[in-house]
Amino acid sequence: MIVIIPNIENTFFREILSVIGAEAELNGYHMLIADLHSQPSLEKYYFQAIQQRQVDGIISLSANVTQKSAHQIAGKYPLVMAVQNVPNNTSPSVSIDNVAAAKSLMTHLIRLGHRNIAHITVSQSQFPYYDRLSSYVSVLKEHNISVDNELICYGEPTIMGGYEQMSALLAKKKPVTAVFAAGDIMAIGAMKALKDHGLRIPEDCAVVGFDDIELSAFWEPALTTIRQPKEQIGRIAFQKLLALMQKEPLLNVQELLPYELVIRESCGYFI
Repeated sequence: MIVIIPNIENTFFREILSVIGAEAELNGYHMLIADLHSQPSLEKYYFQAIQQRQVDGIISLSANVTQKSAHQIAGKYPLVMAVQNVPNNTSPSVSIDNVAAAKSLMTHLIRLGHRNIAHITVSQSQFPYYDRLSSYVSVLKEHNISVDNELICYGEPTIMGGYEQMSALLAKKKPVTAVFAAGDIMAIGAMKALKDHGLRIPEDCAVVGFDDIELSAFWEPALTTIRQPKEQIGRIAFQKLLALMQKEPLLNVQELLPYELVIRESCGYFI
């Protein structure tokens, strides 16, 4: 079996990968990893390569998979999509509700009194990030806060990407009191940039992330974030794939798991 991941350096995907690998071993399967190295264009290459070799099944954690690609692959191999929630998807999947989760983060920041909230994200073509961006925009409008496109920055889903995006925001000299980063990795980079510019977190600028990677609880200050059930995602993704490979029926084809808003020091608390 093959697992396609956006970037193995992101500990969020590594944690899910380790669960899938353990489940695969318990059931007598070997796991091969296709790492996109944060280059979505490689996904098409991997899908083409997969069709030229014999595999038992595929789990895709890629945030860039298209409905067309998924349909083509699912017609030849058992396919399960994890983490992402592709619109009109018919393939088995497991994820959280990214829109609702992002809304809980944004609502928390607004309840803390923030109005000038920036968003650090990745290409809109990648569905989880698109969902988080759309939620960012809709929550601002819901609270009658104007959407400033200059406060939305796109970059790489890495620590350096978050650092560069935050630095670019600060260079604009626009008032920003809070930053919603679409991933913890980017949030950590953003916090480093804020500190390097002499700003305090959360006194001068609050920061929230998404995923609850292990480092988030140990960073200074500890990061407010959305906790995704990584172990459940990995286990259920493999269970769905195993059922497909063994031609067994699936009770829940598309499965949404619960998430948790984890409030830590990076955004402050209610008084």
